[in-house]
Amino acid sequence: MKTKLLYIVVFFGFLLVSCGHSEQPVPSVSVDFYVQLYDARFAALQNPGGWCYVTGGYNGIFIYNLDCTTYYAYDRACPASQKHTALIYDEKTHSLCHTDTVNNCNTRYSVLLQGAVQSGDSKYPLKKYAARRVGDRLHVVNEEYYLD
Repeated sequence: MKTKLLYIVVFFGFLLVSCGHSEQPVPSVSVDFYVQLYDARFAALQNPGGWCYVTGGYNGIFIYNLDCTTYYAYDRACPASQKHTALIYDEKTHSLCHTDTVNNCNTRYSVLLQGAVQSGDSKYPLKKYAARRVGDRLHVVNEEYYLD
């Protein structure tokens, strides 16, 4: 009986955690491009932990290579307020944040945890784009934009 109760509690715990905020304050824009991984401008993406910024999205896009098969792509717009400057990558904490917290928010967003809030006051995670490796290219697309 105790085991069943434990399973029920764990199940509902996962439901609560996975629900989160469904609204995303960063506006949805068309994103659909390829990055040539062997292009010198994107050489960092050839190695695990490599990253780069590209134009596109609402306020630029950050791309991160987790393990050469998994790539993350996030909009650099701050979900706390799109009026803030573009987020930058902090390699020490693996987070996107602002260096100027006087004029911008003090929220850090985890790159490794699906753009979740790592610290600070934001109620929303980073806007994420799908990034799939196709041979020697990386396809980045906003699937949400094309599903609407």
